[in-house]
Amino acid sequence: MTGPPADCEFYHSQWDLRPRTREYLGSVDFANRSVLEIGPASGYLSFYMEAAGARVTCVEPSLERLWDTVPLAGFDIAGWRRDFARRIAGVRKAFWYLHRLHGSTVRVVEAEPYDLPHDLGQFDIGLLTSVLLHCRCPFSLLETVARHVTDTIVVADAYNAALGDDAVCRFLPHAGLRQVHTWWEFTPRYFLSALGVLGFPRATVGYHSQWSETNRAEMPMFTVVARR
Repeated sequence: MTGPPADCEFYHSQWDLRPRTREYLGSVDFANRSVLEIGPASGYLSFYMEAAGARVTCVEPSLERLWDTVPLAGFDIAGWRRDFARRIAGVRKAFWYLHRLHGSTVRVVEAEPYDLPHDLGQFDIGLLTSVLLHCRCPFSLLETVARHVTDTIVVADAYNAALGDDAVCRFLPHAGLRQVHTWWEFTPRYFLSALGVLGFPRATVGYHSQWSETNRAEMPMFTVVARR
């Protein structure tokens, strides 16, 4: 078997989720469940859930739309977006390489994340893992996903104990931080509150760590599992 194309970029090689994938996904049972996954990247979680018996549909924005960019004054946003688009194209090539390698039936829908199409259908589980921190309007994305989920929403994100125990969504960008890809830090309580508002009041929180190749360290994270 030939190796992957040289222009594939395997996003999940930056995070080794393998030892604690189950914890990252909230220890949810995916057997015979339909899953709506927002932002699959190179697909590690998509194919993991499929192997566990799930029917997975992934949503990606178009390459022209990409994800939300912080409008940081004095930053070369156009140049950053060109480079980011090349990287994302490589990530998506990696997804389809793995899709063929696994003989996968995971479905991918290109759509506006904040306005998912009505005919997308209904799903047992909605999954948003390390996605909402990159979104201008995280509650809006939760809301549109909730309209398509009948049972459970799973949210995983970075954990910062210094934010305390209240329902906090902290705006991260500032003039001294030269980055345009990350908008927010969250407490678990923020998602307990937000998902309760959206009709998912029965929630649990799990804490875990995941290995970051970029930081060469275990990074603290949390996963909220909220049910109707």
